[in-house]
Amino acid sequence: MPMDYANRARWHRSIVAKIFLVSFVCIHVPLIALLINFGTASQSDALTIGLVVLCATLVGTIACLVTMWWLTRPLRNLAMAISRYRTGGPFVEERLNKHGDDEIAVVTRAVCGMVGEISALAERIEGQPGLDPLTGLLNGSAAYGMQLGNLARQIGNRAEIVVAVFELEATNAPLVGHERETIDLTLVAVGDLVRQHFSPRPVAARMSDTTFVLLFPGDEPSAVSACCEAIRRAVAELEVGPLARGSLRVTFGLAIRRGNEAMADLLHQADMALFRAKDIRRTGLEVLQR
Repeated sequence: MPMDYANRARWHRSIVAKIFLVSFVCIHVPLIALLINFGTASQSDALTIGLVVLCATLVGTIACLVTMWWLTRPLRNLAMAISRYRTGGPFVEERLNKHGDDEIAVVTRAVCGMVGEISALAERIEGQPGLDPLTGLLNGSAAYGMQLGNLARQIGNRAEIVVAVFELEATNAPLVGHERETIDLTLVAVGDLVRQHFSPRPVAARMSDTTFVLLFPGDEPSAVSACCEAIRRAVAELEVGPLARGSLRVTFGLAIRRGNEAMADLLHQADMALFRAKDIRRTGLEVLQR
């Protein structure tokens, strides 16, 4: 089916089309130079031809790199703005190029819109940490909003901050395959166990359906391991509806704050450790090695 005019116009403005055009032209610079040399020079020896091809190749390569750097500069600026915003800095929207119809401009406008919506929502709920209605723990947005810099100053900058992420699973069948009532009762029971073994630490949250996060501010490694192991054993002893004892298990992934990482970065590192632990079929503790 032939493309209409609007589709053709969008394709002409696409960053993919621009990259293809630049690459095509730069790749053929040596051939163009060689043809010009044959057309203008009466005689050309091998050395002259080699020098023409070499110089044209260098010119084409440099032109390609410079043009690619210029075309992708808006994407780099967007990446830097997002990184700065994730570490608690301002989102400098004025420095971003939101004009145009190429893919980078579309993504930039979408990201700016989402950041604005997130900021507006954060202003509405500031100072009111949300609670998960099933477990009674904090919800994911409250956990992401933790300011680890302030927490580090309170406990002493030398004390380690550890983030533990654990996922609840059924051993014989996926937990999501059970009835909704069974899943809800299981989450309520796990929330009670977390409060029982994690207290008096304040930050425990349910991040998603069956994923939880625990924040250990200044705890010794032995205390972190003991708490996680206690939760693991208690979950294995749970009996909820059709789920018999031993039907539930949790897998932990841990991340240790080494520098000035934000909460989002530590959660990502703990997630990676959790995924690795699941890949090697471990149910104990896995710490991301960096």
